[in-house]
Amino acid sequence: MTTPIQTSGSQAAGATAPTQTGSPNGLGKDDFLKLLVGQLQNQDPMNPVGDQEFMSQMAAFSTLEQITNLAGTTEQMNTTVAANQSLALIGHEVTYTKADGSSGEGKVEKVNFDGEGFTLTIGGEAGIAPGLVTEVR
Repeated sequence: MTTPIQTSGSQAAGATAPTQTGSPNGLGKDDFLKLLVGQLQNQDPMNPVGDQEFMSQMAAFSTLEQITNLAGTTEQMNTTVAANQSLALIGHEVTYTKADGSSGEGKVEKVNFDGEGFTLTIGGEAGIAPGLVTEVR
């Protein structure tokens, strides 16, 4: 006889965050669905999962899926806002913190986009993270 997946609040037990399959952080939505299907296939026919338990598990899955979708959308929005803020710096004089901790100044010449994010070119020096800018004039 298998034990049904218990829920606590709106997350499945053992789930630490909404994650995708294969994440070391906890159960993802695909993992949760596989567990649910496995539970249904292997349940004791003499003592099946009750309707309320099944609906609770489906609600938990739905909540997990929506939280995962919301987290992805929020991450995309944050990236877009940060890129727009960086693009707005082009042509402005800025002060920024260099890698050695000293201050640098210059005009933002361009924003460089690559697979890992974006950096600024300030006064001919490329590869400056937008978060290092301390003052805009």
